[in-house]
Amino acid sequence: MPHRYSADDSRRRCLKACENCKRRKERCNGVLPCGRCISRRVEHECRFTNGPMPQPQEEQSTHFELAESTPHTMGPEQAIDQVLNVPNGHIEHHRERVQSSVAPVPQFTRLIRDSKGKYMFIGDSANLSFLQNIRRLVEASIGTCAFTEDPLRYMMVEDAPPEQKHWLDFHTSGPVDKPSLPEATRLISQYMLATNCVLDLFDESELLAYLPRWLEGGSEGPEPYSPIYYLILAIGAQTSSDDKDDVAELYFNYGRYLTALLYMEEPSLPSVQSHILIATYMLGGARRNAAFIQLGTAARAAHALGLHKREVSDLFAGAERRTRERTWKVLRVLDSFMSSSLGRPYSTSETRDTTAKDNYSAAANLCAIFEHIETLVYAKRMVSTEVVQQISKEHRYWTARFHEGLKEDGISPEDYLPGGHPNIGLIHLKEAYYWSIILLTRPFLIEYVSIQIENRRMLTARSEQTVGRPSNQTLVDACVDSAVRTVNLLNILHSYRNIPKRLPFIVNSIFIAGMVAGIAFLGDLDRSFPLVKALQDAQAILRLFSLHDTLAKRHLVILEYLQMACDTYVERRDRQKMDGHRRTIGSIFGVIHEHENVSRGMSAAIPDVGTTSSPHVSVAEPPEGFNQPNPPQPHQSGTTAFDPNFQSEQGTSESPWVSEQSQSISLTGAPNDLLLNDFDAYNDQVLEFSPRTLWFDAYEENNPLWRLQGFFESSAATDQSVPQL
Repeated sequence: MPHRYSADDSRRRCLKACENCKRRKERCNGVLPCGRCISRRVEHECRFTNGPMPQPQEEQSTHFELAESTPHTMGPEQAIDQVLNVPNGHIEHHRERVQSSVAPVPQFTRLIRDSKGKYMFIGDSANLSFLQNIRRLVEASIGTCAFTEDPLRYMMVEDAPPEQKHWLDFHTSGPVDKPSLPEATRLISQYMLATNCVLDLFDESELLAYLPRWLEGGSEGPEPYSPIYYLILAIGAQTSSDDKDDVAELYFNYGRYLTALLYMEEPSLPSVQSHILIATYMLGGARRNAAFIQLGTAARAAHALGLHKREVSDLFAGAERRTRERTWKVLRVLDSFMSSSLGRPYSTSETRDTTAKDNYSAAANLCAIFEHIETLVYAKRMVSTEVVQQISKEHRYWTARFHEGLKEDGISPEDYLPGGHPNIGLIHLKEAYYWSIILLTRPFLIEYVSIQIENRRMLTARSEQTVGRPSNQTLVDACVDSAVRTVNLLNILHSYRNIPKRLPFIVNSIFIAGMVAGIAFLGDLDRSFPLVKALQDAQAILRLFSLHDTLAKRHLVILEYLQMACDTYVERRDRQKMDGHRRTIGSIFGVIHEHENVSRGMSAAIPDVGTTSSPHVSVAEPPEGFNQPNPPQPHQSGTTAFDPNFQSEQGTSESPWVSEQSQSISLTGAPNDLLLNDFDAYNDQVLEFSPRTLWFDAYEENNPLWRLQGFFESSAATDQSVPQL
């Protein structure tokens, strides 16, 4: 008797079978992994050929898991699809399902190849995630270009260590000769200059006082502080304006060997300090993943010693307690930098009250602000009025006590040091402050630019509600203004000849500022901010470091590609505006050069002389030699806005976020008492907006890396949703 099929037994024919089922000539249900491979317990061998991926099972979780292995023969798009285990065609369906329910946005995994081809995790706050969002917006605005088709866009560029003997080979080769006293003194001074505020581990006077004794030490065995001295000398040689890279690598490898020999198994203060120095050297050498590992080792050792608890440090004597507190603060600074720039979880967590009146540290308090941005915004992928007001209140408190906190950090408030050197410690602190503002507000800038591009694409009339409400506009202006101020702050480096050739913190900040300036062009914000000058100055600063820093060289290439994309956008925008004016003028007075084009065999529409206005008159391009009016410069605030797809003009929008007259919370310090007493009263009213969920993954469907989607979660006006890109 034939089998009677029910509705549950009905199945669809799968479009693509896995390689195992093809080879065994078995039925495949088309999912990954398929049912046959699961029953045979060979899920890890379930593979599909290049092409559209199969549809996942309905019962699978919305949190996508990593595959156990990924073929390196695939292209970047197919490899990422294989790792994410989700088909491109179903991402949009998944997005609509998440938007329909007010549920937390699922965590997507972001992977990017390192220099060796391995996949590394990159989070939402990472610079590379921001860069991918900018590429998406540029491609949506002007199409493909050198910036969007960068061959290294899927790579995490890092520098390889010089081809010298491995640091473990010092076990057989013997110790490294110590430098002379004048040379060691100069390298220590260079170390203090380059790492001011970042590595406040030691006092220069203490290092120089013990230096002769260390240099005169015998060769019976390594002294307890030999690893620290060798690593300090390595960083000094690495940042020196002279060509001392070989000497720096030699000192670094030997100092790393001594660290493994003396401090690997038992945690101690020198162990934490040595691993911090190793991580700093690797950061300067553009080896961020290796530095991240060393930082984790230092963090674990610090927790084992109880450095994360102030009450534990208070049990020790004065000098020991101060050393423990300084070591923990430096660890927090490096951890904040690495976590924010790579988008990875923090290795440390602050248990102290960084806003206390006693022993207030501006660096420690700023690290707490960074941590709050990461945990309250990027980790939750949610932003609301309360969160922005809370973090902005912390910013205002920080600016009010800025000068007071410089004393605890040992930083001079002057722009130049007594020897004529720029105060790099003060620069580090200020640029980190601007970076924290950019990190908080850049989702609003991306959302703003996305809406602008979508409005141009949909050919709809703009309104103030569509472009952005006053609260959003203020946060957008805050992001762009901080980028411009970062570039202006770092322009001081041009006036100094012997600048340290490797400053990873400054290179990071100027790259972020350049990216913000570039994306702001796509939102026509060049009418309110000097973006042309900011983007050019950012490239000039990176050019100073690109001769020796691989990462700075890579960042310079990216900004140069972005500069060309911005020039293309501005040229098209101004040309469309000029053509619109010509159509209006030609409809009234006629155009003589159209008759010349007709005589050359070109078809042109001749307007009726009795018509006073004709919106459909097409004006051909002027012949060669025709003197065209100069298009308005993008950095002039007096030019009117023009959308490439519209013939109507829009009034200019001002940037009210920072005014020179009312900047009472600026870094110049003025009425601190007023700010401390009533800093809650400063313009919280402009931050009233509906809570929203930020989907940070935004790219193209054929490239599911780093998608970003913002939509409103308002209870009253939910019909103003962000357009789908």
